[in-house]
Amino acid sequence: MTREQPTAARTSEIGDRMRIDWDVPIAMDDGLVLRADIFRPVEEGHYPAILSYGPYAKGLAFQDGYPSAWGAHGDAAP
Repeated sequence: MTREQPTAARTSEIGDRMRIDWDVPIAMDDGLVLRADIFRPVEEGHYPAILSYGPYAKGLAFQDGYPSAWGAHGDAAP
């Protein structure tokens, strides 16, 4: 695993009333740096948070990476 100094997000963009900050560094207590994509409304305010995480494929949509599991979710809760 690589230890690195956290730096600012590489890129940001605004679309569909959302600000997206790509590859934002998050320093862990042990010095490891994780990276996250953060999606938030452009308008200031308090909003609920939705957290999704996993060890692989940050940029892979769940329905593309796990089509059988995606189908099971759709069947169980259409």
